[in-house]
Amino acid sequence: MYAFKPFAFTKHEPRSAERPKARSGHRIACDELNLYSYGGFNPCISNDDPDMRDDLTWVESKPLFKELWKFNLVTQEWRRLPCQENMPNELASNAVILKGDKLLIYGGTGVPFGYNCSNHLYICDVKNGKMQMVPARGHFPLAQYGQALVCHGSYLYTVGGTTGYNYTCDIHRFELRKAVWEHVYICAGRDQSEPRGRYRHELAFDGNKIYVLGGGTALEAFGFLEIPAFDLATNKWMTLLTQRDSNYNSVPAPRRCHGSVQYTDERTGVTSVVISGGYDGTYVFSDVWRLDLNNLQWNCLRKCVLPNPVYFHSAALTPEGCMYTFGGIIKKDDEGTRTDAVHSVWLIIPKLSVICWQALNYYNRNLKYYPPDELLHIGVPAKFVQRIEHDAS
Repeated sequence: MYAFKPFAFTKHEPRSAERPKARSGHRIACDELNLYSYGGFNPCISNDDPDMRDDLTWVESKPLFKELWKFNLVTQEWRRLPCQENMPNELASNAVILKGDKLLIYGGTGVPFGYNCSNHLYICDVKNGKMQMVPARGHFPLAQYGQALVCHGSYLYTVGGTTGYNYTCDIHRFELRKAVWEHVYICAGRDQSEPRGRYRHELAFDGNKIYVLGGGTALEAFGFLEIPAFDLATNKWMTLLTQRDSNYNSVPAPRRCHGSVQYTDERTGVTSVVISGGYDGTYVFSDVWRLDLNNLQWNCLRKCVLPNPVYFHSAALTPEGCMYTFGGIIKKDDEGTRTDAVHSVWLIIPKLSVICWQALNYYNRNLKYYPPDELLHIGVPAKFVQRIEHDAS
């Protein structure tokens, strides 16, 4: 029997024969229709793997995946989009943001890590897979990987990253309409609040401040009791003291390579950020934490635990508040292995119509075979019918 269960992870078994291989270092994004997965890395796929040995793109790009996949959230089917020809060779630890039906992809590294890095911005239309590099001018950031992005108005902000040798927490922004890069803040030791350089951190944004969450270097991971924040109005860094979880008197342990999503409560206007998993160089995490950006209060979601400790995974949130995770390196039986698993968890209580739609999909997994007119006739709202990817036949 169907039951709506917030804060409980669900594993999604793909119903398609076509599906992506296990990977790490990829990035995902979600809308109300699909999960999109870009790039990634897996050096453990053998040369005679039956799924990959005849894939000419893989033969040329391995151990990196020159791929963009989409996973339909209704049919639970994967489909690879045809954009390989214009994809860059830097396919690990990129930063991505989904803006409408355009996936913005920035930075990243090839292999060996750090040997070739990117400071180019690519845009991919997720409806048809067409991808192109954006011609740009201005003061370019360093070519790096492991940076993070925030989109605000017509600006795309990039924060931090590494060349593989040096780590920064510099901020640059790209004016999307004029295609111009400019410096926002270069950390040079002139202010004691400047954060230390890092990669594989995550960002939160409340409309005024950019919050830098965790991250680290090859040798260390940064914590969450005090977090750096950059005020866009004053153009200054500050260090903010967060509030410990009141039940356990703690904050998340230091980590890098974690997942992060954020959402804003429609009723209160409060923005919260949720981090999951990660790695500190020794320990792999499975915990999930929420930070209220209004009062900087941490809460450990004790009943919301990842199915396995995982890092170098990716997380994204649907507009209705369901967090999806895909891939990464999981720790199981004291060993690390890459995974192709897709999981989801509801972080908020959505509208009743959304819960009803979830129940309908639970009881009838063949909705894609129904003509749209028939679904509309029996009363399924058009906005949900449009989410189904019907077979071309």
